[in-house]
Amino acid sequence: MRLRLSIILILSLACLSGYAQSERTTLFGFGRANQYDTYLSPLEYAGPQFSLSNRTVRDLARQPHVSFETLTQIEYSYTKNATGSAHEHGGAARFDTGWSYNWRNLAPGLSLSAGGLVGADFGFLYNTRNSNNPAQARVGARLSATVEGTYRLRIKKRHLTLDYKATMPLLGCMFSPQYGQSYYNIFSQGNYDHNILATHPGNALSLRQRLTVSIPVKKQAVTVGYASDLLQSKPHSLRQHQYSRYLLVGWSFDKPRKKNE
Repeated sequence: MRLRLSIILILSLACLSGYAQSERTTLFGFGRANQYDTYLSPLEYAGPQFSLSNRTVRDLARQPHVSFETLTQIEYSYTKNATGSAHEHGGAARFDTGWSYNWRNLAPGLSLSAGGLVGADFGFLYNTRNSNNPAQARVGARLSATVEGTYRLRIKKRHLTLDYKATMPLLGCMFSPQYGQSYYNIFSQGNYDHNILATHPGNALSLRQRLTVSIPVKKQAVTVGYASDLLQSKPHSLRQHQYSRYLLVGWSFDKPRKKNE
């Protein structure tokens, strides 16, 4: 494991030291989340959700068809059950990094890419009504496949960029208690009961999508769009899902860089 992490780190640093151009995008998300976790409650909770994401894509100088990507996102949700008798606070920090191969100019203005990402999640879900087991930790790692399409067009004198990206986790692992098992029993009394389990589309089928349009304004571009995160899992005898839909607004800019800079 340490050897694999070292190889990934070395390759990442090598990529950062020799790229031709980088594109950075910062987006604020405002929307709604539906959350369901049978460890905390048999009811679904719904309410507003907010997010902040930062994405950097670097084209490699020596391999112009290969790009290196990093994506970080933090989010917070405040949801309630159908009767309004209880609320849940949710938060998460997500990190993904990886490589993609690009097919540029397949048609006028059209480019496609496909690749893989290695990522991790750290988060929580807290139920204000529960006295026993009031919170649930969200910790996991994954290997995901990603596809992306970009289309550049011109409307009158304005150049626009449409971008669609989809990411699906394929393999990974996550932490989860058994139904009725408290965190006190796990960490204080050492009652480990297969609390770390493998994830795959069979028990954690998920999909993240994003559609944006960028409009150049001087040296930057205003970016608006829509995102949909359909995250679900079935650890042990529990069921979890988080369905998020939100609008995106932010900015992006390109930063050219010489190979020997």
